[in-house]
Amino acid sequence: MNMLLTSLDLLVIVFMVLASVSLLALSLMFLVRNPRIKKVCFYIVALLGIYMGYVGFRIGSGLFPVQTALGVLVAVAAIASIVLALTCKNNEKKFKIARLVAAGSLIVGFANAFMI
Repeated sequence: MNMLLTSLDLLVIVFMVLASVSLLALSLMFLVRNPRIKKVCFYIVALLGIYMGYVGFRIGSGLFPVQTALGVLVAVAAIASIVLALTCKNNEKKFKIARLVAAGSLIVGFANAFMI
């Protein structure tokens, strides 16, 4: 039996992989006590937020100006969270704010790219 994957099948596979990686990185970022693992998960979440902003921008460009603007805002928020994390040396409160901003940008970007 031959199984060929169509473009829609591949999109569903990419969606499931992105959703599972995002959920795993988000939960580890807030639940793990090891600061090194927190930082690694933070950067994964922030990079996924930038990617989701890019996907929302590319999907909405041209016909959907609100979705395009939201994609740009998501990417800018994720970049701002990275900058905040890099500038707050040994300040746990600012790093927590950076983690919250990165998590919010990933969630909003994911909803913008795939749900809305």
